[in-house]
Amino acid sequence: MTEGNGRLPSPRRRDAAARFAAWCADLERPLHAYLTRLVHSREDAEDLAQDALVRVFRLWRDGGLRKEGSPRALVFGAAHNLAVDLLRRRARPVPGDAMAPAPSASSGDPLLQQEIGKALEQLPENHRRALLLREYGGLRYAEIARVMTASEGAVKVWIHRARRRLAELLDRDGQYVGDPGGKTNHDS
Repeated sequence: MTEGNGRLPSPRRRDAAARFAAWCADLERPLHAYLTRLVHSREDAEDLAQDALVRVFRLWRDGGLRKEGSPRALVFGAAHNLAVDLLRRRARPVPGDAMAPAPSASSGDPLLQQEIGKALEQLPENHRRALLLREYGGLRYAEIARVMTASEGAVKVWIHRARRRLAELLDRDGQYVGDPGGKTNHDS
């Protein structure tokens, strides 16, 4: 729950802690879903989400949040960086842990979510991360660019290519049809 201008309330407000907690609760589901897709582990996603929210809480409490920028983008950026660090520590991501459904499709068909997860795994890493930040995090292109330390133009291209590639990999009903073009997840 943010103030009318999209910012968190001042930590000096009497009800600030409750407002911050409500804001975190609103972010919990999309943040957890994004991280689960990224690191392929619900448990790791929960830990990363908590770590990211704690970092932002400390910044907020200590008055360290910048005036410009979105607190939501800051949380997703912190979570993204923590996930990248975790993935670097791992020798290789472990596929197969249940993929989290998209926030808007949580009551949808679990088989459909599994098929989408297979298709997402075929995307190049930058394309997948940019798309997930957009779809799960609800971040704007400029915010994604800051999180991924890339240009806004590159982010737009990555998301466009990710969507196009998903359309190639999934049929109309969301069924994974494989790799008709022979592309790998290393192709741009």
